[in-house]
Amino acid sequence: MRTVSTASIMLGAAGSVLALTPLDTFYPPTLNDTSYISNASIGTYGGIYKAGTNGPTEGTPYGTYDYCSMPHPRTQEYKEPEPIGKGTVKGKLVYLEYLQRHQRRTPYNILPGGENQPYQCDNVRPYLYAGPNSQSGVQPIPMYAQTYQDPTNPFTPDVNGTCQYPQITVGGVQDGYQHGRDLWKVYGEKLSLLPAKPNDRVWFRSSDSALTQGSAGAVLRGVWPEYDGALPLHQMVSSVDTVNEGYSCDAIDTTLDELESTAEWKEHLTVTDTLRSNLGSMLGATSSSWQDTFDHFSDNFQARLCNGYDLPCSVTNSSDCVTTEMADEVFRAGDWEWNYYWRTNPYVKKYIQVVEGLFIGEVLARIQAVQDGTSTLDYTHIFIHDGDLGPILGSLGINALRWPAMGSNIAFEVWEAEGKHDDLYVRVLYSGQPVETIHGTLDWIKLSELVDIMSPYVPSDIVTLCG
Repeated sequence: MRTVSTASIMLGAAGSVLALTPLDTFYPPTLNDTSYISNASIGTYGGIYKAGTNGPTEGTPYGTYDYCSMPHPRTQEYKEPEPIGKGTVKGKLVYLEYLQRHQRRTPYNILPGGENQPYQCDNVRPYLYAGPNSQSGVQPIPMYAQTYQDPTNPFTPDVNGTCQYPQITVGGVQDGYQHGRDLWKVYGEKLSLLPAKPNDRVWFRSSDSALTQGSAGAVLRGVWPEYDGALPLHQMVSSVDTVNEGYSCDAIDTTLDELESTAEWKEHLTVTDTLRSNLGSMLGATSSSWQDTFDHFSDNFQARLCNGYDLPCSVTNSSDCVTTEMADEVFRAGDWEWNYYWRTNPYVKKYIQVVEGLFIGEVLARIQAVQDGTSTLDYTHIFIHDGDLGPILGSLGINALRWPAMGSNIAFEVWEAEGKHDDLYVRVLYSGQPVETIHGTLDWIKLSELVDIMSPYVPSDIVTLCG
């Protein structure tokens, strides 16, 4: 486990000021222990949880864990792998596998007692239309969804305003465009891997979610701002999708039940009992879906703060509001849960296998094809969810896993030593920096070593494993 740097930058946290570098904010050294949750003096451990309505959003200093818009590779900070940068090895980047979570959005989880603030989304247009695969056919009018309330409808929504839940926000679109511009400057201009316009050596995929699809349009427009054609965004049939828990697998639920029955899990509920009780009574959130994990509270608070809204108040008592200190503890508990899900629980290998093992196998197959000389791709970009990035980072053995936030990204860079195709190396970046793991910092490792690290999480027979 890494320790907090002494040569550090001062970052604010509720109740104290911690001496942390931006990289430190990704790796809290006490995250494996429930004391991380209960220690109010560390606030958000340097993490940023606030942004305006509009973007692009960048945490300060850049590279800090920023839930609203995570850092990503950009030229101002990007450094080539150490052997390349120092000139001890000459080589070039030959393949990029880029995985990212969608950009910021409205919440999934609306407070059961109702929301005390309206959400407005008139400043963003979710486009919805279909057309033929040829320009010679009938071309549709580009249609977008516009949410409204009719005065004759006797039913009132849980949240006033013009948003659907969840949907990408205007800030998320603007963040995505900047994300793409930065990727082009690194992998297009600097490293000459990306083509000037899309060709048959690039490939894109998303889940079946409008969030990932909308993010893809924004990010890829940033990569190619002048491109005037259409692009295929590949998706699997939702019932067998290997991302976003698409396929049916009983072992996912049974393994989750097992890990949430451990003494460690129960301890984290004990130390947060007062917090959960207070939030439940204030916000009408007393059901098990709100009380058994911190997923719903975290999601609701994050979406508010990351889009220019305030923390919620009771709809029956406007002076009874969630405080910053309460939200900080919710976020710390959320971090602890994600670290437990994908790093420290006693069933973690099986849990990663059943949730994400098939997709990890797909990633390794594409990387292995580069090694075998059979790859037809230079650049793959896949738009997925936090629930996909978490197990992938777990399979890499990341030292500490905070909740993979909006726009979180993993870049698998495959480098070829000059004149030696068989001598391929991989660098894995998480949100722009080489990921720090139990196997060391993944800045320059043999491609075969990466396969050895991740292969145990690829199930040999997923059908049998799922029961």
